[in-house]
Amino acid sequence: YVFLALYDADANLAVTIRYLRERGWRRIAYLGTNDATGLDAERALNNALALPENAGVQIVSRQHFAPSDISVAAQVAAIKAAAPDALIGWAAGTPAGTMFHGLHDGGLDIPTVTSQANLNVPFFKQFGSIAPANLYFSGAPINVAGTVTNAALRKALGDLTASFAASGAKPELIQIAAWDPGLLLVDALRKLGPDATPAKLRAYLLALKGWTGAMGRYDFPANPQHGVGQNAVVMIRYNPALGTTQ
Repeated sequence: YVFLALYDADANLAVTIRYLRERGWRRIAYLGTNDATGLDAERALNNALALPENAGVQIVSRQHFAPSDISVAAQVAAIKAAAPDALIGWAAGTPAGTMFHGLHDGGLDIPTVTSQANLNVPFFKQFGSIAPANLYFSGAPINVAGTVTNAALRKALGDLTASFAASGAKPELIQIAAWDPGLLLVDALRKLGPDATPAKLRAYLLALKGWTGAMGRYDFPANPQHGVGQNAVVMIRYNPALGTTQ
């Protein structure tokens, strides 16, 4: 049995905190859902805050809401009163929309980082008009494919986009998350043979490093289960004027 989970909350939140810290935004508020995904993100946030380099970063307000809630007005008011420099708003889909409505209606427009799960066209069409003026995502290399200089990664990203373009589709997070694991398994079976035992397949993958996919260069010994870590996270800013990311 091999579990390949490319999304790494620890890597995403570590890069997020570093990005905010390096811009002088050290008083940070957190607003997230109280479901398993939100709790995992907050665990990763706590791990990032425990790093020595983040000793000067302070969470001035922690607020939570249920994915089924239709308002976060009280949470936004509490955050506003704490006067943070920036906000980490960790929610996806409809709950993220609820969060954006709350921020907009509550007049809280500060630099905000949200989940890369919201990096898709339908989300921007629905909520882009009420998004914070300075909205950031901790995304993946595919989101900045045009600026990638590494030849192996450029090829991997080109193969991904070309395969989807052939069917008139554009890859987004859900598809991207399944792309590299599929190729990793195919590559392993090509090397080990189609009759490789599960134990042999597992051992091969968990020792694999140097393989480049659309998410970056993999090193499973250094990043167990995920293969990629902080090197696969890029910070992306939403451009409300253009309705695009940069």
